[in-house]
Amino acid sequence: MIFMRDGTPPHVAVQVQQILRQKFTTERVISRYFRTAWPPRSPDLTPCDFWLWGYLKSKVL
Repeated sequence: MIFMRDGTPPHVAVQVQQILRQKFTTERVISRYFRTAWPPRSPDLTPCDFWLWGYLKSKVL
C-alpha cells in the first residue's frame, strides 16, 4: 500500500517507524527515515500529476 499526499514528504512518528520496522523490513518502507531513497516527484508515486490533470484539462478546455 502506498499513501502519499500530492508529493508532500511523509510525517512519520517514532512509534510508527517502530511498527513499520517490525511489520516490514527497512527496504520495503519508502520514507526519509528509512534507507530506501525515492525521488519526491517520482512518476510512480504521483501519477495524477503526470497524466490525469493534463488529460482532464484537455477535456475541459
